[in-house]
Amino acid sequence: MFKNKQKRILWWILIFVIIFFTHADHPLNADEGVILEGAWNLYNNRHLYFDFFEFIPPGSFYLILAVWKILGVSYWAAKAISILVMFGSAVGIYLSAQIIKPSKSNIAAPLLFALVSSFIILINHNIYNLFFIIYAIYFILLAIDQQKLKYYGFSGLFSGVAILFLQQKGLVLSGIIGLFILIDTFKNYKNWLIYTLGLILPLLILLVWPLKTIYYNLIVFPLSTYIEVNKISFLLLIIVLFIFILTVYFFRKSKNKKVWLLLIIQFFLILTTIPLPDSYHLVIAVAPIFSLTGLIIDKIGTNRYFYQKIIHYYILIAIFAGFMIFPLHYLMNGYSVFSFDEKDKIQDIISKCPGKYIYVGPFAPNVYFEFRKLNATPYPLLMTSQSTPAQFENALEYLKNIKPLCAILNYPSSLNRFKYNKDNLVDNYIKDKYYLVYSDNTTFVYRLK
Repeated sequence: MFKNKQKRILWWILIFVIIFFTHADHPLNADEGVILEGAWNLYNNRHLYFDFFEFIPPGSFYLILAVWKILGVSYWAAKAISILVMFGSAVGIYLSAQIIKPSKSNIAAPLLFALVSSFIILINHNIYNLFFIIYAIYFILLAIDQQKLKYYGFSGLFSGVAILFLQQKGLVLSGIIGLFILIDTFKNYKNWLIYTLGLILPLLILLVWPLKTIYYNLIVFPLSTYIEVNKISFLLLIIVLFIFILTVYFFRKSKNKKVWLLLIIQFFLILTTIPLPDSYHLVIAVAPIFSLTGLIIDKIGTNRYFYQKIIHYYILIAIFAGFMIFPLHYLMNGYSVFSFDEKDKIQDIISKCPGKYIYVGPFAPNVYFEFRKLNATPYPLLMTSQSTPAQFENALEYLKNIKPLCAILNYPSSLNRFKYNKDNLVDNYIKDKYYLVYSDNTTFVYRLK
C-alpha cells in the first residue's frame, strides 16, 4: 500500500516537473503581453475598459494583479501562478477521469495533458479559462454520480468564473451543461436552479461596468472583427475533428452518460476554435477529452480483438498529435516579438527616454511590461484588419497629446497573415514626427524630434 502511494506521489511529481521545466522560460510573447500589459495598467491605477481597451473579460488581468499585490511585480510571479493553474488543470483532468470510471490507468491522462501542452504559452486567458472549464466539468460529473445540489452549484460557479476569463468558451460550456441538467433531471428543477444561481453569481462582477460597455467590448467587437483578422487554414481543425470522430466511434456502444456528456461538451469546445483554429487553441480546447485516456487504455488492453481492429486508427492519432505539438505551432504561429539580444539593445535606447509613456505597435503589448512603461494609447494592439478607423483616430489623438519620447514599430513575420497595412494614421504619424534611432529587419525604434 505504501509503495503504491509512493508511486502515485512520484508520478505527480513527474507531471509537475514536466509542466514546470517545459514552461520555465521567459519568451517575449505578444499573447502573454496582452495579459501582462492589462495587469500592469491596473497596477498603475488605470481602469479596465475605460482607460484602456480590451475585448476579453476581466478575470485574467485581476488574477495577475492579485498575484503581484502579494508577491510583487515580476514576470516570474505571473509565470508561477500560471504553472500552478496548469498543474491544477492536470489534477482536474485526473479527477474527472476517476469520476467517469475509477482506474489505475487514469493516471496516464494528466501525463498526456502535460506532454501535449508542453509548448503552449501559459500567461494567457485561455489557460486560466481552461482550469475553470475542467472543474466545471468535474463537478457536473460528480453531481451526476451523487445527485447532490451542492455539486450542481459548484459546477455553475466554475462555469460562471470560466466566462470571466474567456466569454465564448464559458458561455458554450454553461449552455451545454444547463441544457443537460434540464433534460437529465427534468422533474427536479432545483438542480437547474442551483446550477444557474452558481453561474450567475460570479457574473455579477460585470455590473461594475456599464452594460453598454461590456456588451460592446466583449460581444460586439470580437464578433465583428476577430474572425476576419484571424483567417488561417482549417487543416488542423479538420485533423482534430477526425480524431474526435474516431473517439466517438470508439465509445459508440457506451451507456455511460458521463462519457457522452463529456464528448458533447468536447465537440462544442472544438467548434469554439473556428475563429482561430491553430495548434495552440486546439490543444487547449481538446484538453477535457484527455479524461477518457484511461478508459481507452483499459478497453484496448482487455479486448484483444477490439485492439487488433482499432489500433491502426490510434497509430494515426499518435502521428497527427506528434505533428501538432512542436513543428506546426512554431512554423505556423510564431509570436515572439524580438530576441533577448534585441531587447538589450532596445533597453539601452529606452533607458535614455525619460517619462513613463512609450508607444509600441502594432501588436507587442508585452514590451510595456518588460520596460515598465505605460502605453501612450488605450489600445494594446492596433491591427488595420481588426481595429476600427475610430480607434486609430483615437490613438492618434492620444499620441499627439501625450507625446511619448520613444515609439517602437515592430513588424514580425507573423503579421503577414493579419495583412497589416503599414500605411495608416498611427504609423505614418510616428515616421513623420519621430526620427529613427535603431532598426533591424523587424524592429524600428523612434525618438521624438
